[in-house]
Amino acid sequence: FTFQEELSKYLGCDHINLTSSGFSGLYSILRSSDLKKGDEIIVPAYTCEDVPRLVIEMGYKVKFVDVEPYTYNMDSNDLHDKISKNTRAVIAVHMFGYPCSIVDITEISHDHDAIVIEDSCQSMGSEYNGKKVGTFGDAGLFSLNMGKPISTVHGGIICTNNKDFSKNISETIASFNEYSLMDKMNTFAHLIGYSSCNNRNFYSLVYKLMGEKHSNSYFEIQELMYKFTEFQSILGIQQLSKLDTFNNIRTKNANYLMDNLNSDGLFFPKISKQTKPIFLRLPIYFENINNTNRNKVINLFKKSGIEITPYLLRESLPFLFADGSTDYPIADRMTSNTLTIPTHPGLTEEDLDQIIDVLNNWVGI
Repeated sequence: FTFQEELSKYLGCDHINLTSSGFSGLYSILRSSDLKKGDEIIVPAYTCEDVPRLVIEMGYKVKFVDVEPYTYNMDSNDLHDKISKNTRAVIAVHMFGYPCSIVDITEISHDHDAIVIEDSCQSMGSEYNGKKVGTFGDAGLFSLNMGKPISTVHGGIICTNNKDFSKNISETIASFNEYSLMDKMNTFAHLIGYSSCNNRNFYSLVYKLMGEKHSNSYFEIQELMYKFTEFQSILGIQQLSKLDTFNNIRTKNANYLMDNLNSDGLFFPKISKQTKPIFLRLPIYFENINNTNRNKVINLFKKSGIEITPYLLRESLPFLFADGSTDYPIADRMTSNTLTIPTHPGLTEEDLDQIIDVLNNWVGI
């Protein structure tokens, strides 16, 4: 079976397209839709900064919707209040591997003739009512970049059950560039480095050498214009066969952390009965944190090679993209008071105990 066939079977989705990243997937979906410049697209107020940036770069108008506390996902009630006849698309994001209220979001959106694009870049394998996320809306996208549930170093997946929509997406991707030989060699080198990071000591060294550097997520659209390679497809088949195992380990690690962390002043994700999350990371809301002691905690973990970070490093997205708007109280709170904890399969019980010890004994939190 090809990688696309294996993905179709795993996700329960009829049509699969592959491209160079999750964001090139989003670009392909938007470009292949019946959207026109100036059309309104709803985006959650807490998500990856590149999502509203791409929407704006492509000439559409962003409208933000607040999120639910401790799920970090779009609030369907706020969506109900803010969606309008001008809304042409809703981007529903499943943050950190936790499914959003996708059934309600899809129903509200379709009632207003808006398409639903499921951003499942962080949530491959998560389920809502026993069905894989990414398959509820008009189209779904997944990322195969490093740090995602599975990785082909770079890569993106688009799924849809609409044959004509899939054909339009295929035609869009067909116009993308082929990777050059140098690009392919660079991808292979990244793969070796990424594989080496499964070694705990090597990862610690790399992370310490990173210091305070964080890459900003600015991009030029032409950087997205690449096709998926045959080499990545082979790697993707291997990775997909391990996905459920990886996700089970992430879930076990997250539950171990939540069971052993002192919950005074800490708020863990709210998990509803309908959802089966994969815990790509464990976001924790700190009731009494501030910038000073937050940075002290981050630096303490950085020295030990364990990555504990705020997801959004700057202001909330509406503040950045909506003229400094503060009409999104939950997103503002989640941005300022949340740190995300690693759950990946490379963590040992000793690593988890170290995280627990530091957070349980940290003075001032």
